[in-house]
This record gives sequence, C-alpha cells and structure tokens, in this order.
Amino acid sequence: MTSTTTTPKILLTGATGYIGGTILSYLLDSSSPTLSTATISCLLRGPDRAAKLTATYGSRVNPIVYKDLDDIEATVAAAAEHDIIISTTHGWHGGSSQALIRGLAQRKAATGRDVWFVQTSGTSNVASKAMTKSDVEKEHRELDDLKDDIYAFEKERENEAAYAQRTVELAVVDTGLELGVKTLVIMSPTIYGFGKGLWNKLSIQIPMIASAVLKNKRPVVLGDGRGVWDHVHVEDLAELYLLVVRRILEKGGEGVPTGKKGIIFSGNGRHSSLDVTLGVADAFQAKGLLDDQELQSLTVSDVKKVMGAEMVSDDIVELSLASDSRTVSSVARGLGWNPTRGEEAWKREFKDVVEAVLAKAA
Repeated sequence: MTSTTTTPKILLTGATGYIGGTILSYLLDSSSPTLSTATISCLLRGPDRAAKLTATYGSRVNPIVYKDLDDIEATVAAAAEHDIIISTTHGWHGGSSQALIRGLAQRKAATGRDVWFVQTSGTSNVASKAMTKSDVEKEHRELDDLKDDIYAFEKERENEAAYAQRTVELAVVDTGLELGVKTLVIMSPTIYGFGKGLWNKLSIQIPMIASAVLKNKRPVVLGDGRGVWDHVHVEDLAELYLLVVRRILEKGGEGVPTGKKGIIFSGNGRHSSLDVTLGVADAFQAKGLLDDQELQSLTVSDVKKVMGAEMVSDDIVELSLASDSRTVSSVARGLGWNPTRGEEAWKREFKDVVEAVLAKAA
C-alpha cells in the first residue's frame, strides 16, 4: 500500500473521546500529501455528534452513525469499506474489535490489498499488583517492546488470570493472524495533557485522583503509593499514531511490526502513584483548598467510596492505582517517534488538572 495506489480509506473509532479526538485532529492537520487528500471516516453514535463533526471539519470527515458498540452488523459493514482502521473505543469490548477485523478481512478479499488494524490498549495488561502481590516474581520488571516477547508475556498472564482488556488485545492479534489482517497494538501508560478533540479533553487517572483529593480535603493514596507507571502526553501519543499511519500510506508499512511482534509501548516518562497524589495536593494547597496536608493511605474499599467507584471491581481499582508497570518504547522510537513533551509538561499537568476539576465543580 503506497502513495502510488488508490488513496486508502481510513476509519477511526472513538472520535468523540479523549484519545480519538486528538488523533483525528492530528490526522486532519497533517502536512502529508497523502493524508491531506484523504477523507477520514468516523464511526460514532448519534446524528448530533455527526452533525458537529461535519460542521467543524466539513468534507474532510465522513461520519458513519451506528447504534453502539454492540451494533455488530453495522460495524462489519463500515469496516469492509476501509483499508486502515484506528480503534480508540473501549478496549474491553471484544465484539466490536472482532467485527472491525472481520470487516477488514472482507475488504482485503474484495481489493486484494493489505489492510491494517491499529488497536488502542493499555499497560495495565502487563502490570503487577503492588498491594496483594499476587505475582511477586514479576514485580518491578521493565519490559522492552524490542527485546522482550510481549505477546508471550501477556499470554502467560492471561493463562494465570483473565483480564478483559488483555483478553481483547490478544484476540485482536490472534484473529488478525487468522484472517490475514495486519494488526498493531499501541499499548499506552498513563495519558495526560489536554486533548484536541471536540468533546472529551481530559484524561482519566489524574483528574480522578484530583477529584478524590478535593472531596477528601487532604491527600489520599491507595496503599503506600509506591507503584510505578510510565506516562505520555496525549499529543505525543497522537503523533505516534500519525507516524504509523503515514508509514502505512507512504511506505506500505515498512518497519511497522504486526501480529505477535506488533505490540508496542508509548511511554515517555515515569512516576509513582505517590508522585501524582503529592503533585495534585501541592496544586490544591497553593489555592488554600486543603484542610489537612497529611497523606492518608486508603484501602481499596475506601478508595472506591471516595472516588464514587463502588461498581468497579477491586482488581481494576488496584491495577489502576496501586500497580507496577514499567515499559520501554524502543519500537516507536526506532520508527522515528520523537516525543517532545517531557518533565516540564508533566509537572504542569497537576496545576492544569486542578484548575479543570475546580471549574467543573463550580
């Protein structure tokens, strides 16, 4: 698939979300001659959302309205009309991912051209729990996507205990291999920064912690806060997706790993859970909004109450807020990815998120 062929058709799911909206903005703003003439289709719910996309981006975007993630027939049909799919919707929903891949397989059969599926996933898939220590032997291991067999590592974890996001991700890889669809999984750590999409502009983890600190009027952390994760700015992440798409369009995907080797990381910095809590607390304290600066260690059940997450499983809460997930994004950098938002942007995030949380609460 090169620039000399018919311009490939691109489908993006999750355009109304934080990651997807930012990726869409980057695709449309790209200086790439191939992308500048491409129409980006967006699979989304609701004619009102479709109207907003059209009003903002005009003919550059082709909204495709469906019912929801369980609208499998419409999902397959939409996918069958495209050559590249970037999926940024719920990584826990296996049915929609499988439908998209099946649709791509139909496209390949009809055109005889390669088709590509780019799946958005997260590094909680390779995390070890820092509190229950159910996998002590794997704690604090740093995984390098060039040196380590990430697929095998995840398969081992999945055999020990199923985890929905990982289950979906592995099924994407396996189904792609079965049907001849080239798959690439971009597995991201904590994502921060303000998104550039039309709807959701905030990430999840840091605003959630900021809301808990504001509600509790003191710094709170799950366990001892020593779990270590990586992070990446949402715009740096969008640039990685753009780089991959350009590689596919302009060089036929040269150098882009697929299948079992096509699981890559996107981290560009590292922090502990405690770092986030203290950073948020400092931002609130600067505004005189904390009654008590003493750190409070909470249990999983306490955290669920403070964060209003009673319906979330203990396992998900621990993996999200008290786990260890250290990765090295060698493959992306080898492709030419050069993230530019570093420590300064990370530290500024706490102040920006606190401002946003306060504005929302006002």
